[in-house]
Amino acid sequence: MSNQASISGCNNNIRIMIARWVVTGEIMLKTATHLGGSADVAIDMPLLRDSKDGVPLLPGTSLAGALRSHLADILGGYRSEEVADVAALFGAAMCDHEGIESPLIVFDSLGRLPDGMAVEIRDGVALEPASGTAQMHKKFDMEVLPAGTVFPIRVELIISNIGRESKLINLLAETLNGLAEGEVSLGMRRSRGLGAIAAQNWRAIRYDLASQEGWLNYLTADALTPISDDVEAHSSPWKACCNAYASINQEELPDKRQRIIIEAKLSFSGGILVRSPAVTADAPDAVHLISGGRSILPGTSLAGVLRNRALRIARIVRNKKNDAEGWIERIFGSRLEENIKVESSASRLKISENVITDGVRIRPSRTRIDRFTQGVTKGALFDEEPHYDGKTTVRLELRKPLSGEAGLLLLLLKDLLSGDLNVGGAGSIGRGVIKGTAKIRFGDRAEREVRVTGEDLKVAADDRDFLNKEIEKFYTEVLCEPA
Repeated sequence: MSNQASISGCNNNIRIMIARWVVTGEIMLKTATHLGGSADVAIDMPLLRDSKDGVPLLPGTSLAGALRSHLADILGGYRSEEVADVAALFGAAMCDHEGIESPLIVFDSLGRLPDGMAVEIRDGVALEPASGTAQMHKKFDMEVLPAGTVFPIRVELIISNIGRESKLINLLAETLNGLAEGEVSLGMRRSRGLGAIAAQNWRAIRYDLASQEGWLNYLTADALTPISDDVEAHSSPWKACCNAYASINQEELPDKRQRIIIEAKLSFSGGILVRSPAVTADAPDAVHLISGGRSILPGTSLAGVLRNRALRIARIVRNKKNDAEGWIERIFGSRLEENIKVESSASRLKISENVITDGVRIRPSRTRIDRFTQGVTKGALFDEEPHYDGKTTVRLELRKPLSGEAGLLLLLLKDLLSGDLNVGGAGSIGRGVIKGTAKIRFGDRAEREVRVTGEDLKVAADDRDFLNKEIEKFYTEVLCEPA
């Protein structure tokens, strides 16, 4: 048997199967998620649904793609060439016509909405960088699944070479662990907080296909639920696999991801109002966005505010070099303008979507004042429902940072934490003012904390020189394209 045949487990076009693993778990959406379907007359971006029952559908191809990308990031780093171990688990890339077949089978999954909840509608707009207002004809809406939606998942792994079983199980466990720890996101706008998940209730079973009894057990198992409920559930995929087959030895896989992670604890003063469509006849004219029955700070809104402020900072700092737009597009991704052909790039800054805790939603009434008479404009009474005195925790992750980018991120963070940025609408009347503290992790270095008191940022003395040097790099570095 050739070396290629021995890796793929094929001999004369016959696939050898020594063992077959079945691993199941449950994915729960932590934030709203859009799994795109076909175009619809009423909605710009509808959800993908099962054609038979009409329930939300998570295709196995989408899940497999997200898992493959996660494993490739861990083993090779962000935006790197795939290492051989990725193809060993997921099969050859589409361009490799002589590559091996994937030993991993990822099944489709039908979703279950939370009790009493329905599919949500999200509005989106593109902002004008100069004014911070919405651009003309750039509004769209899309369907999203609410937080709390559950997808049961199932994967099967075919073992064709007993000598590689331990390696493949370690790769599979590391890949599925991305679901358990929330490192993998699903659907569209993942870099803007949509599609965040958590996974639990992991179960695994191993069928020994080298024996007659093992084959019979596999063939007589329930096709829809091959693992019964009496099999113990575990918090991680690795524990589930060890429970199914204790002979597997755990290997420590290298994590080559480079990133800057910021966790900011924020509080709102003056209320926040990210407008969302009304769902009842007696709803206010403008209501703060709700997802999964709770007020949220959407990553899309925060990203738009951060991008506009980052562009303003870059235009001031990089004025003489005239490359501000290049820095912004390299971090936040390129914007596709009509009739302009540019090479698109995805955002390397991932911004979470978070639930707003504490506080209260209040429904004040407002009137429009005539600017000349200072009287009330007839027919211009309206009411709003902002969320007041809330708190939230935001996570920013800059992947594969280049020299100077940390400095821009720090200047941006300073404005956010000191209350100089307004998020959402009605900023001119004091809505959306944010203050808080942040903890920053630069790669594998020790965490460094930034605290805010009133209008002044206070930084520990031993961190000040380090942060200043990162900011100086943003002033002096030459703009270069990411590898």
